[in-house]
Amino acid sequence: MKIKYSLLLALLATAGLIAADAPKPEGKPDAPKKGEGKKGPSKPESVSDADWKKFLDASKAAQSDAAVVAAKAKAKDAKSEDEKKEAGKAVMEATKAAVLKADASLESVFKALEEAHGKGKKKK
Repeated sequence: MKIKYSLLLALLATAGLIAADAPKPEGKPDAPKKGEGKKGPSKPESVSDADWKKFLDASKAAQSDAAVVAAKAKAKDAKSEDEKKEAGKAVMEATKAAVLKADASLESVFKALEEAHGKGKKKK
């Protein structure tokens, strides 16, 4: 009886070690840990690092613009899905306007972002 129990334990331990070394299945990647999520748009390849830095700085500054703050407050109060979508669009438009008001040369960055976003969508 002791031998069977020992063999069973050895077999289970070996199976556990083999399973730990097995490659992870492809497909769904591991979920990001808390606080490691995506924090904004990805930089399009056609945008220079200097322009991207200016864009990020202007976007951050635009968050305190009165129109953006008002649009965010309205989005927070939205109840239905349609209201939420419209409010989200309003926040994006207010942010874009505030960024362009701060630096009109960043229009090219918005165009690059729209092109990159359009490539990810399927056209009907």
